[in-house]
Amino acid sequence: MKQSPQRVRNPADYGYPSTDVIALSAKALEVTAKLTEQFGEEPFSKKDPMSMLVDILLSHRTRDEQTAAGYANLIKRFGSWEGVRDAPTKEVEETIANVNFPEVKAPRIQAIMRQITEERGNLNLDFLCSLPVEEAAAWLNRFQGIGPKTTACVLLFSCKMPILPVDIHVHRTSIRIGLIGNKVTADNAHTLLQALLPNDARTIYNFHKGLLRLGQRICVYERPRCNQCPLTKLCDYYRTVVKPN
Repeated sequence: MKQSPQRVRNPADYGYPSTDVIALSAKALEVTAKLTEQFGEEPFSKKDPMSMLVDILLSHRTRDEQTAAGYANLIKRFGSWEGVRDAPTKEVEETIANVNFPEVKAPRIQAIMRQITEERGNLNLDFLCSLPVEEAAAWLNRFQGIGPKTTACVLLFSCKMPILPVDIHVHRTSIRIGLIGNKVTADNAHTLLQALLPNDARTIYNFHKGLLRLGQRICVYERPRCNQCPLTKLCDYYRTVVKPN
């Protein structure tokens, strides 16, 4: 697997004053270590890039268990991604009815599959793992319905490339902890948070999974369970909102 050589990052390019980036980078690494200790280190996925792409497209605004069931239903009913691609859209929609917005996801997945087939002659995306990270990301980002999060998930999870996905949980928890500002969008957070982490897939994966689990189980949207959190000594939200004195 080719990877771009590690570049020296200029903090100003990512919106950070130079005086902040060293402290924030150290904080991000400490957050990663504490959350890995809390939740354990998860293995990389064994799904190939095409399978991972389908999985992530199904997962948008959908719980993990619903996503897994929808993915399994597609394989069981159609037998292959080619079978999903060529099936009547209504049948695909019925098969993934348990995920949110199946009427949007079914035609989107099929359209992406058809475009990939037209360009590549098949539905094998393993070639992405041998490209430089930026080139692989640019290739995926061309498709309608594939954004920075989906691209990063495919390349990090399946290809073990050092690129950070930012979902709603990573975005929310990063703001509360104080790694990014509260007005930073999820799309912009990909670049800003990545600038704080080493160019190492395992560290980035641990950071992503740690904040994901934190957001799902403890730092939830409406009433964060700060009394259960291992990050209270690092968290801006806890210091300024929960325990301001």
